[in-house]
Amino acid sequence: MKIVVMADSLAMAREGETNVPYEATYPYLLDQWLRRRLQSEAPLIIERGMRRRTIEYVLDEWYELVDLRKADVVVVHVGIVDCAPRVFLRRERQFVENLRPAFLRESILRNVHRHRRTIVKRRKKVYVPAERFNALVAQVIERAKQSKLRSLVIVNIITPPVEMDERSPGFISNVAIYNGILKSHAKGTGVHLIDLDQMIKEAGGVEQLTMDGIHINEAGHAMLAREIENHVLSLADEPGRLETERVEGFA
Repeated sequence: MKIVVMADSLAMAREGETNVPYEATYPYLLDQWLRRRLQSEAPLIIERGMRRRTIEYVLDEWYELVDLRKADVVVVHVGIVDCAPRVFLRRERQFVENLRPAFLRESILRNVHRHRRTIVKRRKKVYVPAERFNALVAQVIERAKQSKLRSLVIVNIITPPVEMDERSPGFISNVAIYNGILKSHAKGTGVHLIDLDQMIKEAGGVEQLTMDGIHINEAGHAMLAREIENHVLSLADEPGRLETERVEGFA
């Protein structure tokens, strides 16, 4: 079995104040736990985390990361980058970063920082609007069917703390909308949805399981790794069910 993890930075190691070593990330833990449990029958874990990955990149890279590797299970863990309120869209951000002379760029950024809340509230911009996100999630599920996966696993989005919503108005409501989209697509399609948002709320909240309200800490990584491990073991332990899911969910 080959398991491909296509995620944003939540699957990756981090340094500095939000330090999470690679050995504490959920893809690494998943790999180690399954090796201990299944030994020679353990699946190959292919982690492909990427900072700022959106659902668009999942589709762009599907052939390279899924089809060419003949993956059996794909874990898609994106959404926060898609729905976070933005001051600048990608091209605008790049334009400002490359602006010369430097004092002009720095002046713009200082003013943006000072008036961020007002700008975000008025612009109401995100990288991937909800309507497009909805359409692209449907396309991901269709690609999973075409690739004849054993299982497509989607991890939903963590609700940010109130302080983050105050700085970026609309953040919390955006997460609720995008999580609703993921949930609606998972129903009746054979997709295994991991409600990480609810898991974190029940296990102590973002104060206990994240470092900045978005990125999970070591305990959060371990919790998610265990949830994915349980799902993978259910596939490995029940070959009859596995074939049923392949036919009904992704044929």
